[in-house]
Amino acid sequence: MAKKVNGGKKTVKKILNAALTVFCVCVFALIAVTAYSKITGKTVVPYSVLWVLTDSMEDAIPARSYILVKKVNPKDVKVGDVITFRSREAAISGSLNTHRVVEIIGDNEEFVTKGDNSLFGVDSAHVLPEDIQAVYVRNLPMLTFLGRVFTSAAGFALCIAFMLAGTVFWFVRYFVQKRKATDKEEFDRLVKEEVKRLEEQAQAKRDSGVKDLKTGETDTVRLNPTTTAKTGEREDSDGNRSDGNER
Repeated sequence: MAKKVNGGKKTVKKILNAALTVFCVCVFALIAVTAYSKITGKTVVPYSVLWVLTDSMEDAIPARSYILVKKVNPKDVKVGDVITFRSREAAISGSLNTHRVVEIIGDNEEFVTKGDNSLFGVDSAHVLPEDIQAVYVRNLPMLTFLGRVFTSAAGFALCIAFMLAGTVFWFVRYFVQKRKATDKEEFDRLVKEEVKRLEEQAQAKRDSGVKDLKTGETDTVRLNPTTTAKTGEREDSDGNRSDGNER
């Protein structure tokens, strides 16, 4: 029963470790893809995650929000789509911008864009096909919540606290397990030494008993005179044999 319980605990532990590893890998991959997309403006995979800083697209996209975007062929862009593009406006030239297409000039040769927020007018610079990076898919509220928490001062402090706590917990757990393993090895060593000592002691007693038995047999043979049972003859001190009758 105890073996089954221990086996179950080990299985659960392996599953949790595997799940934690997969989660960490996914988070790292998401951070890497997001950082690459933010820096280069290019998507590594068909879908990518972007961080929208301003309120120019409110109410559709709130300020400081994560959004999901996907690659798009400029030929497939139509009026009403929200696109992410490299801006040609002087103030933010080369930076990523996410606005809605309000007009298409020619055969998708130029795109006129504008933020949904009424405080923002039409963008002064038109978007060319080569500027388009992706099309908006949806908001990511859970990721946005985490992003806002960790980008705030309190959230950053909380993140650091969690990281430190996790690091301390890992080190404490590691050293405790190491100590247990060391104690177990020391205990096993002492048990083996004691078993070996007892075995040697028992073997020594057996060897001593056999030696005493052989010594006793030898002494018995030396003490008994040589007799001949059938004839009743015996040897005297001079080595002469007699039948035991006086003459």
